[in-house]
Amino acid sequence: MNTIAFNQQLSDKLNETLNPDLYSTPGKGEITVIANEKKDLREYRIITKDNKVVDLVDAYDSEHDADYQKLVDFLKDYR
Repeated sequence: MNTIAFNQQLSDKLNETLNPDLYSTPGKGEITVIANEKKDLREYRIITKDNKVVDLVDAYDSEHDADYQKLVDFLKDYR
């Protein structure tokens, strides 16, 4: 499976699992995950390589909450 297909598949699974709290959109080498909150902007980037998750970057260095922990737990299967 190529990187774009892997990212699309992972993004779809993320949306099934974490929506409505977090929403993801796939890209070529990363998946962007944003929080569906009006009071607070949170954005995370999931960096992928060779059909694996290699890093999770907090774009705004925000406080990590239960939604972030759900995201981390979800990604453990893809590292």
